[in-house]
Amino acid sequence: MEIRTSEEGLDTFSRRALLSFRHWVLIAFSSLSVCLAGCAAPGVPVTRRPATAKAITDLSARQSGDGVVLDFTLPKETVQGKALSKPPEIEIYHLFSSASAVPPSAENLFGASSLQPVLEIPPEMVVQYRAGDQFQFRDALASTDIAAHAGENAIYMIRTRISGHDSADSNLAVVRVLSAPQTIQDLHAEVTQSAIKLSWTEVPIPSAGSLTADSIRYRIFRSSNVTNPSANTSPSNSNTQGTAASLPFGQIAETDSPSYSDANFKFGETYAYYVVSVAQFGKDSVESQNSGTLEVTPRDTFAPEPPHGLVAAVISNASTNVPEVDLSWAISEESDIAGYNVYRSQEEKGAGTRLNSSLLPTPVFRDISVQLGQEYFYRVTAIDSSGNESAPSAAVAVTIPAMNDKEK
Repeated sequence: MEIRTSEEGLDTFSRRALLSFRHWVLIAFSSLSVCLAGCAAPGVPVTRRPATAKAITDLSARQSGDGVVLDFTLPKETVQGKALSKPPEIEIYHLFSSASAVPPSAENLFGASSLQPVLEIPPEMVVQYRAGDQFQFRDALASTDIAAHAGENAIYMIRTRISGHDSADSNLAVVRVLSAPQTIQDLHAEVTQSAIKLSWTEVPIPSAGSLTADSIRYRIFRSSNVTNPSANTSPSNSNTQGTAASLPFGQIAETDSPSYSDANFKFGETYAYYVVSVAQFGKDSVESQNSGTLEVTPRDTFAPEPPHGLVAAVISNASTNVPEVDLSWAISEESDIAGYNVYRSQEEKGAGTRLNSSLLPTPVFRDISVQLGQEYFYRVTAIDSSGNESAPSAAVAVTIPAMNDKEK
């Protein structure tokens, strides 16, 4: 671009104005040249991609009772790598397919004529399905679906949506539809000295369509980290059903019998249990839903075994020459024995009077309060660390001579 003008006849002010105008024209021309060199050609549209969430990649499915439990991790970023400001909307779909058929791919799943929407979860309700670091949703299957599709596969897929734009399809999760066993309704516990005995009603073998389960087994789960038993739980050996969803349960046993004895416990601690029944269909199996949670606080109300081997001997005190009775018995083999009591009676069947003022730590005792010419019956009991006292031992009879050696 060239600017021509004649400067003849211009005064000083006019010349300066003309020079300033030329300067700004050159700057504008340079800027326009740079823009044209760096920008797309006029008329070429620039594509703007809408914000979409990343696809879910870890969807898994498992049948629990008459429903399918889905577990997945919700995306936190868009495909452009930007953090999501809030959870996306969740769209869940499923279809049933023959177990022998090749499952459809994620690309053609939406083209399947039998595809059915299960649920749309709005962003403000997504948090209700959080389960730790993941999200969990249970699709309750209708009894008609189970009867019609027993032995077939249920295929699940999830999409998320933000600002009206769907994500790509998640991975497919496939689970075989089976007739689940009944949920255990009557879990009970009985506390004995050696075990917490659980029992429940035997579950019938389930069937649906042409499929019948081969067998039923039971899985027992326990939590020993129950620091705050429910208000309805009795502190004694009785028990109540409650909920303990937040407790850390772990499977402790599996059995084909509707009972189980848990010998790994401590008196005074609280334990929570639940049981699931498992139906086996060839290589596949399906669990029932969890039974109600049962909290048990076992108390030691069980007396130890009576001592045995009680023997008595009449001796004479060397310094006073007065008769005394030495008693001894076999030490108790139980691990929680705190001590022993000694009782004396002048009647063979009488309960007698306790002679020791405090528990005897060892199985020996000397009675220095006997009278000449009397017959006594001695018995011994054992006391455990919980204060339970055993029944008395077999009595041993002792006759004190009428006069001591000095009087003879």
